[in-house]
Amino acid sequence: MELLPQSREALDEYVTPSVDDVEGLLRVIEGWAVRAVPDCVALSVTLLDEDITFTLVDRAATAPADAAGDAPASDEQHEEEYALDEHGWAEMARERAFSGIASTVSLPVVEHGRAVLNIDLYASTAYAFHDRIDGLVEALGAWQAGAVTNADLGFDTLRRAEMAPERLREQRLVDVAVGLLAARMALTTEDAAVRLREAAERAGVAESQAACVARVLLA
Repeated sequence: MELLPQSREALDEYVTPSVDDVEGLLRVIEGWAVRAVPDCVALSVTLLDEDITFTLVDRAATAPADAAGDAPASDEQHEEEYALDEHGWAEMARERAFSGIASTVSLPVVEHGRAVLNIDLYASTAYAFHDRIDGLVEALGAWQAGAVTNADLGFDTLRRAEMAPERLREQRLVDVAVGLLAARMALTTEDAAVRLREAAERAGVAESQAACVARVLLA
């Protein structure tokens, strides 16, 4: 599997290491995953404190469904047919999935009672994780009760990983603005961060868009 180009860029931007070596962590997880699940074609790790996702993917084995020429089915018709059919929902999800991804498992990693990482694994066959989740949980140090299968057949973590460099740049901008506010107003950085969030709220933007307010302050 290859590191997503945006993940490589994000690693260059990543300067607040709750995990010392993210790429090393990805490669270790890759090694465990492909040994346990030979059909594994992609994996993502999300650092929950930073809400940043990094992804490894076998590009030759995966592609968006419409890029593979799949014709979209009628969602309304299928939702009526599958409303009370769990197997049917799984089949409908696979129709919307990336070509090459037929099953997934999401494994949270918990430290001191708090989830710190989420590991998502993607396989090219429908039953790749059957009877293998226990081994993956043990190998990856994940929380077994939190394991969820086939929740991301659309490979949403790929899209989050593609946005990671911009998210990191915006966070760095916010951090600079917080430092400026703290210095100019004799505040702690925690209080300055609160002031910035309040300014964002007054400006009518979401907390995730606080970088917009930060740009104005720095200008």
